Amino acid sequence: MGDKFYNWAHICEMRLLTEDYEDFADPVEDEQFLKKTGQLKYELQVQLDNYVDHAITVQDEIIYFMKEGTVHQPEVFEMVCKGYNIDTSDFEINTAHNIRFKEPNDNY
Repeated sequence: MGDKFYNWAHICEMRLLTEDYEDFADPVEDEQFLKKTGQLKYELQVQLDNYVDHAITVQDEIIYFMKEGTVHQPEVFEMVCKGYNIDTSDFEINTAHNIRFKEPNDNY
């Protein structure tokens, strides 16, 4: 039996890099990295401020998304890479940035 490891990153700590990988996308809304078919136009790079890999926190890690694959939910993927909050109960995209990190937004 093999060990099971979990890796995770927070969307609010993602920084989209430009196509030439030299700088951060600014403004991020102008970046067009998906084709109409849902495939990436180029190899997409995202810098993560903090990334937990095998229970070890790594800072300023660059994640690569290969352009050969197909994105099955292109609208959600695009908004995640641009740093928007996604409500996982109904996949509503919050572009207002009014949900803050680790703030409870439900009463239980």
